[in-house]
Amino acid sequence: MSTPAGPAPAAPSPAPQPGPAAAPRGAQPAPAPAPGPAGAPGAPAPGAGAGTAGDGPPPAGPQAPAPEPPGGGDNVGAGASASVATARTGQGSLRAGLLREAWTHIGGDRVQGDKIVIHAAGERGVVLRTLAAALVEIVRHTFQAPPRWDDIQADAWQRRSVVLRGPGGAGKTAAAVRLLISAQVKSWYLLDSVAELTRLTELRQLGSGAGLVLDRPRDLGELRGPQLAGLEGLLEQADARLVVIAGPDAELDRSVAEYVQRVTRPDSLDAVLAAHLAHRLGEADAELALAADGVADLTAELLCDGLSCGDAARLAEVLAHEYGGGGIDPDRVRARMDSSGGEDPEEWFEGLGDTGLRTQAISLAVLGGLPQEDVALAAAGLLDRFRSDRGVLTTSVERGPVPLSQDPFAQSRRLLAEKLRARTVSSVTRGSFGWLPCTVAEYRNPDYPARIIRHVWSEYRIQQELVGWLAELVDSPSQQVRSFAGTALGLIATESFDHVATQVLPGWVRHQDSGSARREAIAYALRVCARDPALRTGVRALVDGWYLSGTWEFQAAAARAYGLCLGGADLDTAVRCLTRLGTVDHIQVAIAIGDAFADLVEEDVAARAPLVLRAVAEMVHEPLSRPVGHLVFLILADALVTEEPAAPGTAARARPTLLRLAAADPPGSELRRLLGYLWSEVIGGELFGDESAGVLEAWAAQAETDPLLLDDLVRVLVQDVAARGPRVGRLLERYVTRWTERDRFRPLPRAAAVLGSALRPTAGPAHSGGAR
Repeated sequence: MSTPAGPAPAAPSPAPQPGPAAAPRGAQPAPAPAPGPAGAPGAPAPGAGAGTAGDGPPPAGPQAPAPEPPGGGDNVGAGASASVATARTGQGSLRAGLLREAWTHIGGDRVQGDKIVIHAAGERGVVLRTLAAALVEIVRHTFQAPPRWDDIQADAWQRRSVVLRGPGGAGKTAAAVRLLISAQVKSWYLLDSVAELTRLTELRQLGSGAGLVLDRPRDLGELRGPQLAGLEGLLEQADARLVVIAGPDAELDRSVAEYVQRVTRPDSLDAVLAAHLAHRLGEADAELALAADGVADLTAELLCDGLSCGDAARLAEVLAHEYGGGGIDPDRVRARMDSSGGEDPEEWFEGLGDTGLRTQAISLAVLGGLPQEDVALAAAGLLDRFRSDRGVLTTSVERGPVPLSQDPFAQSRRLLAEKLRARTVSSVTRGSFGWLPCTVAEYRNPDYPARIIRHVWSEYRIQQELVGWLAELVDSPSQQVRSFAGTALGLIATESFDHVATQVLPGWVRHQDSGSARREAIAYALRVCARDPALRTGVRALVDGWYLSGTWEFQAAAARAYGLCLGGADLDTAVRCLTRLGTVDHIQVAIAIGDAFADLVEEDVAARAPLVLRAVAEMVHEPLSRPVGHLVFLILADALVTEEPAAPGTAARARPTLLRLAAADPPGSELRRLLGYLWSEVIGGELFGDESAGVLEAWAAQAETDPLLLDDLVRVLVQDVAARGPRVGRLLERYVTRWTERDRFRPLPRAAAVLGSALRPTAGPAHSGGAR
């Protein structure tokens, strides 16, 4: 759709298509979703968490979801909810990253890092995932060269691609990373398959100096020499390198032979052990640890023939942990090296015995990968739900009720981690205030979280307590905790979809105090269910029933689900349903639509942003949905932020995603016309003047110390927004004037001077952030 120069785009209403039809405003509502045995959808059902401890309003915090209106202010434009919803800068982008991280830890998608989707004309996107920076640093400091390493390095980079193969345990992944380090790559990405490698036709999005790793793909047998030869020009243009890792049993085509380098196992793992131990403890303490009584015999025993470089690294981790605890006990080291103890996770959980340990294990399964404080607090909350004479766990029945108090010094963090087969790792996590250092807690074995969650749900009569506890976590002010808790509920729902859909979700949807947070978490849960082909039909039927219900709470829940879990499979239907929900005059439905559109854009920014902005323009063009369209656009403008890592000569920065996209397009492009039209509409509108000023001021605040961003802001606002009419230009000038008023807590003198000069009718073209 193109946006004309007139007051509104000539956007036709969506043509009727198969799928659910919108309930017109004022029409008799359709029946609500079929209730389960608990009764009506709005009634708190058993296990719904309604009315139990922890179901109160969430504490205030920087990441708390938009609050429910206190009553009487439910219409779009009434009350303070719109101001809250448009003052959550970057929340949509943060949410997308945290959901990927939650699925990484709970669902078993162990390749961590943000995903980048590269598009080629006529092709679906190629997904690249960032390689963990911690892995790169470990290899940088601990790599021990295998035999013939100098020859391998010399031969490998005669071309831009290399294929590493060798026996299991030879350290091929570390060798791949080390090869890329030697090539001085600046960024690190993982590919999933040869099929994706074949579709890779441009790398401009990654910048110069990217390193690509294709690690033991299942379709490696499809790799051909001409494919690698065809990539040489592409890799050369981007100054990029590619390493393909082949497993020991992989069958490679003969045409790939000229690219193959063979990595052999090291003659001894002692050097690998010493390097990893020195990296963890420092060289002096590492020498003392290796010289401790019994350690030499222990390492000779544990690093016997047939073990891998990874086993040596694991032994270094255990020795460092023991050494930090005050002494190395060989028996304890042996027990910890046998990470499974011959048991599967379910058997291990059965043997824990103590209810306190079991609640710690469940909390670690749900929140593993988050700061250890979050895990500990959640475990305490779950234990509180069992503080009665009703022994719900078998061993608790045998040993009596859970004690009312426990000695907080009974066991140290180190001993607790040992019993739970867990570890604590120094890391950085992304929260309200950006990426910050912390200590995260997680299971050593990535298979444990999903299996333990499923086990405790199906084997014990604690369903009500678990759901109530997850509800308490969902009500948390932390977006991290909410994301992980909702994902865990989704894993449970894959086991008991009908029970969760009929007994749990209705009470969450209509929760009086925390409905907004609960509806968001429901979308997280359904996102997990939609991954299972057997459940997709049920998920769609459930959400479509909510959409047609005529009840605003269920329609808001449907909006979040269309954004987070159904848009990937049927984007057109999701966008159409969200657009039609814009005729519902309820502020919480409007906010849910805005958040849902933000979720859709974050899945694939370049491809989906124009489609979503077209839909929002259609909403703005229609009188019934115009107020919702205004608010939805402001939510998108505020919630979507692109973080750009530091590069040589430039610092890391964050840019409003919509502004970044517009700045990259030429004047007159569809995206810039859409953005100019929507900004002019909300600035000139009557309902959200304060919110428009607030979002625009947030954009200017980011540009105040960023000359490049300020240039982009000036160009877009002057050429695409102010140019649409004198009234909009005058309103923009009024906004800019306020940025330097004496009573401003955050004055923006540079942005005000540059933009104000460019907006004056007599001013010539202004470039003038100082960057160009």
